[in-house]
Amino acid sequence: MSTDKSTTPFCGLPFADPRSVPAGTVAAVAGVGHSLGSPHRGAEHGPFFLRTVSKEYTWSAASARVVDLRHGAGAFDGVVDVGDLATAETTLTGVLEATRAFVAGLPPRVLPCVIGGDHTVTLPVVSALAARRTRPFTVIQFDHHLDLQIWEGAPAHPGERDPVFHTNVMSHVSDVLGPGRLLQVGVFPFATVEDDSAPALPGFLRSIGRQVPVSAPEIDDAAAFREVVGRGGDVYVSVDLDVLDAAEMSSTGYPATVGLSLRRLLRLIDLALADNRLVGYDVVEFAADRADRSPKTLADAQRAALVFVHLLSWAARQKDARTDL
Repeated sequence: MSTDKSTTPFCGLPFADPRSVPAGTVAAVAGVGHSLGSPHRGAEHGPFFLRTVSKEYTWSAASARVVDLRHGAGAFDGVVDVGDLATAETTLTGVLEATRAFVAGLPPRVLPCVIGGDHTVTLPVVSALAARRTRPFTVIQFDHHLDLQIWEGAPAHPGERDPVFHTNVMSHVSDVLGPGRLLQVGVFPFATVEDDSAPALPGFLRSIGRQVPVSAPEIDDAAAFREVVGRGGDVYVSVDLDVLDAAEMSSTGYPATVGLSLRRLLRLIDLALADNRLVGYDVVEFAADRADRSPKTLADAQRAALVFVHLLSWAARQKDARTDL
């Protein structure tokens, strides 16, 4: 397991070797930038962009400590940066296995906080967590797409899987988690399947977990959304940035013509974590050419970095609640 620490530290965090993370570390930021699971290039530059724009959080301080104004606490207390995954692997299978081993090598109580990369990044991170934990956990997926395998009659044959790709990654994640452990939030309200498999789709989706489309009333009702999420559980959060409306996030493979606002997404994350315990997260599918410095792309990157910082602050805030991970 090796990482590249020649990159910009996220928000000026101290670098640490993933094999010897300091005692007391709460969470570890890691970049896993690849687009091998997508037909679109650009996601491999996600860690570069989010790391670069994160300088805005620390540029004015000689020794910076970022404070969450909502709680008055340090947003990154106990957090280190373990760099970007460095591997000679060039196939999707090889990179996913390297990612799984990378996360598995972190100390058990250190949360993996991953900057992707295309959405296939989620599978090896979740797999590594599931293998080392005794408590079950739920994945909350904020996404414009289901990323479930529902083509070619798959709802009627749920055990059949194509190799992992960004369009079916959550089917593979569900296989790891077990039935009912996936909550999909902000997805497009309609899905298209083959006519002869349509009757099987509702049961297939129920077996996966629950879907809360962008048009669902729970999106705007805090109490109802908290009921959907539940209380007292462990959750992993995966944010595909195309869940945001294209007006706020066009630097992604499939911008959403109708998506969540950034403020709504941050609020839903707060509601999901208010009564539950975060065990890790990823922010994926920021995609742009590495040389792109257009104002829109940089603004998109800043919004993506804010989502990442928001979750990172939750990881630090909940440090005292994690004694048995």
